[in-house]
Amino acid sequence: MRAAQIAVLVLAAGAGATSVAAAAVDQPSELIWPDAVASTPPPPPPVVVRQGRMAGQVEDTRLRLPEAETTCNGVAISPVYSEALAAQQASAWDARDDDTVLSFSIAADGRTTDISPDDAPRTSFGALQAELAAWRFPAQPRQNCRLTVRWRVTPLAEAETPDLLNYFAVNRTTGPLRNAVAKRLGGPDADCGARFGGRRPEVVSFPNFQKGRRPPPGGRSWSVTRWNIDAEGRATNVETLGSSGDADLDAEARRATAETRMLPGPARTGCVYNVYRTGETLPAPPMPPEDQPEDPLQQCPPAVGDRFKARSNPAFPAAFSQRSIEGWAKVRFDIAPWGQIGNVSVIEAQPAAAFGEDALRLVQTSQATPGFEAGVRCVVPVRYRLPDEDAASQADQD
Repeated sequence: MRAAQIAVLVLAAGAGATSVAAAAVDQPSELIWPDAVASTPPPPPPVVVRQGRMAGQVEDTRLRLPEAETTCNGVAISPVYSEALAAQQASAWDARDDDTVLSFSIAADGRTTDISPDDAPRTSFGALQAELAAWRFPAQPRQNCRLTVRWRVTPLAEAETPDLLNYFAVNRTTGPLRNAVAKRLGGPDADCGARFGGRRPEVVSFPNFQKGRRPPPGGRSWSVTRWNIDAEGRATNVETLGSSGDADLDAEARRATAETRMLPGPARTGCVYNVYRTGETLPAPPMPPEDQPEDPLQQCPPAVGDRFKARSNPAFPAAFSQRSIEGWAKVRFDIAPWGQIGNVSVIEAQPAAAFGEDALRLVQTSQATPGFEAGVRCVVPVRYRLPDEDAASQADQD
C-alpha cells in the first residue's frame, strides 16, 4: 500500500493546549432621549442583591466516584500496575449511574493498546483513555478486553476523605468545587483557602521530583499535604493527608512545605496542596511495516501524495501529553484534482482512539495543491512524538 509522503509530526508536550478567544461583547450605545421626553432619564431600576449562585451550585454538587473492573474474554484480570481513576462532577439533579466501558487489547509486554470507548464517540473519555494507556498487565497478549467503570454518585456534603482526595488530587480540575473540596480537606476550622492562605511568600521551596523511584513510563503519582501557617509565616503541623503511595514524593512535599516561609501576617489553619510527578516518556507501540497487503481500490500515485500538505500546528491530545505518552495514527483520504480533501477516515490508531480523532481533524483541515490527477484512498501516517528535554520541537520526513 502506497502512503502519501508527509512530515512526521513531532509535537511539544504543551502543544495540546488549545486557546479559545473570549467572545467579544458589544458595548451598549449611548441613549439619546427625544425632545418630547424630559432631558433627565428615569432613575435606574433598583439593584437586586442575590445570594451567591455559585456557592449554591457547589453545595448542591454531587460527585461521581469510579469503581473499575477489567476483563478479557469475559474473565477477570488484574493489572500489575494501575492508578485510581478520576472522580467527576455531577449536578444536583444528575444521578447518572450508567457504566463507562473502554475496549482494549494487551500486548506481549503487558501494555494496553487498541483503547477505544464502547458505544460512545471516540472523542469521549480522553482522560480515561490516557489513564488506561499507563496501566500494565501480566506479559501475555490478550484480545477482547474491557475496562468497565461503574459510577457511585454521592452528594459533596456526604463524601468521605478518600472521595474528596480523589477529586482534589486525581482529578486535576480547578474552580469553585475544588476550592470547596480543599476547605473540607483542611478540616472544620480551615480558613486557609488558597495555597498560601492569602499570605505572600518570602521563601518558596520546591520538591525534588527526581528523588527516589519515579512511576513507570506514562504513570503518575500524587501527594496531598496539609499544614498551618503561624503569624511569623512558618509552616506548622505539616502532614501528608493523602497519597498514591509514592513515599519519596510524600517526603519531598513535606520538606518543601516545611521550608517555605510566608511574610508575617494572620495565622492560617488547614492549608492543603497537592503535587504530582510522572514517569519517563512512554513511546508509541510500533507502527506496522509499510509492506502491508495492497489496497485494490487505492489509486494514489506518488505525485498526488507529494501535493498533500499537513496543517502545521496539530494538537497533541492533552491528556496524553500530560502523561508523556506518545502515539500514532494512519488516516485514509481522497484528493480531488483541485486540491480538496474528502472521505477522511481512521484506519488505525495506537495506543488509543484519541490519537486517531486528532489525526482525522489534522487531515480534514489540511490542504493539497491543485494538479492533474485525483488521489483515491491515499494513506498518511501521523506520529505524535514528544521532544527530548533538551531538544526543540522538530519535523522530519517520513
